[in-house]
Amino acid sequence: MVDKKNIVIKVKYPTSENHSGHTHTQKIITEWNFKRIVIAVLSAVLLLVLLFVFLLPSDTNKTVEPPVSVASDVVDSPLGKPELLLQKAVPRAILTLKIINNEPVGQLELPLKLSKDKSTSIYYFAEVKGMKGRTVYHEWLLEDELITRKKVNISKDDWRTSSRQFFANSIRTDWTVRLVDESGQVINQIRFNVIYE
Repeated sequence: MVDKKNIVIKVKYPTSENHSGHTHTQKIITEWNFKRIVIAVLSAVLLLVLLFVFLLPSDTNKTVEPPVSVASDVVDSPLGKPELLLQKAVPRAILTLKIINNEPVGQLELPLKLSKDKSTSIYYFAEVKGMKGRTVYHEWLLEDELITRKKVNISKDDWRTSSRQFFANSIRTDWTVRLVDESGQVINQIRFNVIYE
């Protein structure tokens, strides 16, 4: 027969009194695991956000209006006066007879009074700010029909650009020249009439 030997483990607990009569006080040491605390807080925040997103009633019947192609700060004006749509993006926009060193020379008064006998070149000058890297288009329209379109790539934050249109005696006289961005939004436009004398 095999003898079984039992293993005995003795644990000695500290007592409140030592044999010599001194008392011992127990110390409680608190250790903070900051990593686990941060993970717990982030998990709670994520859980609250997910609950908020999924439990928030959704407006599925709400109609979405299409984006408007012109800015909200449109200034209505009668024919013959400039109509500035995004004044911060285009601080200057005028019609002129001449451009020298990328600057307009004079500003034409509206309505334009032109000769019946000869054709005249008119320039649309626009200074554009804060649109570096974007593309804009100069569009000339006669009675809302597109006549010419010029593409301009803007290379600096402060950019000056111009386009030219020839005018000859015509019975159609309602013109619009405008600056349009790549999405089709009108940034600036000037409506004017031409009077041939």
